[in-house]
Amino acid sequence: MSTTEPWQNIVARKQDERSSKIPPEWKIPGDLLPPSEVLDVQDFPRTSGFFTDRELLITESSASDVVDQIATSTWSSEEVVRAVCKRAACAQQLLNCVTEIYFDQAIARAKELDYHLKREGKTIGPLHGLPISLKDQFNVPGLDSTIGYVSYAFKPATEPSTLAKLLLDAGAVLYVKSNVPSTLMMGESVNNTFGRTVNPRNRNLTTGGSSGGESALVTFRASFLGVGTDIGGSIRHPCSYTGLFGLRPSHGRISYQHVVNTYVGQEAVRSCAGPMCRSAKDVRLFMSTMASQQPWIHDPQCIPLPWRAEQEVLPEQLCFGFGLGDGTVTPTPPLRRAMEITKAKLQAAGHRVIDFVPTEMAEASRIIYQMWSADGFEEFRRDRDASGEPLHPDLERWMANTEHAHSISSTWQNQNQRAHLARKWLDKWQATQKETGTGRPIDGLIVPSTPFPAIRHDGGYPWHYGTLSPLLDLTTGVFPVTKVDLEKDKVSPDFQPISEKDKEVMEYYGCPENHENALIGLAIVGRRLEEEKVTRMLQVMSDVVGVDYAT
Repeated sequence: MSTTEPWQNIVARKQDERSSKIPPEWKIPGDLLPPSEVLDVQDFPRTSGFFTDRELLITESSASDVVDQIATSTWSSEEVVRAVCKRAACAQQLLNCVTEIYFDQAIARAKELDYHLKREGKTIGPLHGLPISLKDQFNVPGLDSTIGYVSYAFKPATEPSTLAKLLLDAGAVLYVKSNVPSTLMMGESVNNTFGRTVNPRNRNLTTGGSSGGESALVTFRASFLGVGTDIGGSIRHPCSYTGLFGLRPSHGRISYQHVVNTYVGQEAVRSCAGPMCRSAKDVRLFMSTMASQQPWIHDPQCIPLPWRAEQEVLPEQLCFGFGLGDGTVTPTPPLRRAMEITKAKLQAAGHRVIDFVPTEMAEASRIIYQMWSADGFEEFRRDRDASGEPLHPDLERWMANTEHAHSISSTWQNQNQRAHLARKWLDKWQATQKETGTGRPIDGLIVPSTPFPAIRHDGGYPWHYGTLSPLLDLTTGVFPVTKVDLEKDKVSPDFQPISEKDKEVMEYYGCPENHENALIGLAIVGRRLEEEKVTRMLQVMSDVVGVDYAT
């Protein structure tokens, strides 16, 4: 994969290619383009006059509404695709969230789908005509999947990812791929090949990583539904930062076959693909549709498990664990306030909430970081050195601290520690049956994904709560709650840290002005392979908490 061409030249060619695929009529005129000092561009499509009322109506609808409107021929797939492609072009110019553009092919497919519906009088599947965006990892023939590496550029895929094929079989339209960090192992989506993705509500802030390009597209309403991936928080953190609903399913429910990835062959902790959406209903649309495509007959890693609608029927009264931190680090003021809002609304709706501090998260982080560095970062160095590019300073520091691969013996011991932790976690979960008052253990655990809201660029991650779910393969959803309040979210003068790391995190947060306009979401953790139940609980959160930032 090595190249003798200077990596900067490759970057220039790649970015020129991307720019050339934006039609002239969708380039924002200079007199409308917000200057760099304008930080909040979320409402640009509504206020600029660059979009018609019809385009705004279409692009600000949910995925579920779009498929209904297309199926009844109220809207054509072509006009939906054109509207969302225009908005994606706008998002790219304002947020730098796109890697690959597929507009012409998307419009051609939309025309074919419209013709089929008119001729046959029926759709070809539950996603008929719906544009869906993909994280850069997913292969689409003719497009690169660079995952940020310069050395991966100009090597287009010849075979689609299985998930991409299943989406097409269900009637979807693919039109764009979204930005990630090099290596996929950062909390911000920035790389040398495509640059940095920014947050539409405050362009000084990140949209998270590694699915940060996807979260930017969906929250800006330039995608109805996007597909991200998650090995340490890469769906959950971006959704939390941008007011989205999302789901990190357990391994085997959604195909990950033929996906460009890091840690290739590493199976101690698995990355999983999942939806990033504007509504809980859209999470269900994606998950049930993918199950209906029987991915297990296409991908041997998929579990032969149809969508179990009966698992969505929940008791009238639920009981949730309430994890205000992990015993090492407490949430910063806006996350604490989001937790208290959620608790109060659940109780007012008749649900029960009990304290459940997931102290196992610190051990989970130690174990998972050993898994991530087991090869001594040989793979990262290989793909970096193939072009001669430097990686982000945070990545270079992480790699410098682990110069040698772990032995096979120590790797096995580490995996055995995970097995012991899984048993410990199960016992703790089951023991809550004595406290819930429902005769059952807790139905789900509500926790922040990170102790802080969306951060400023190059801020790093001093701590987060995202490692337990992938380590133990726990189905985990995300839902929006509130936004940073400059008055309410100041650090109390009475704050007493519970650890040195807690003190560090609170100093890192600083003040609400460092996170102005950031949206705040929370995670709901279930058991392994509880996608149906967690999806339904996301709907409960939507109904009870009642926040609707991204529709």
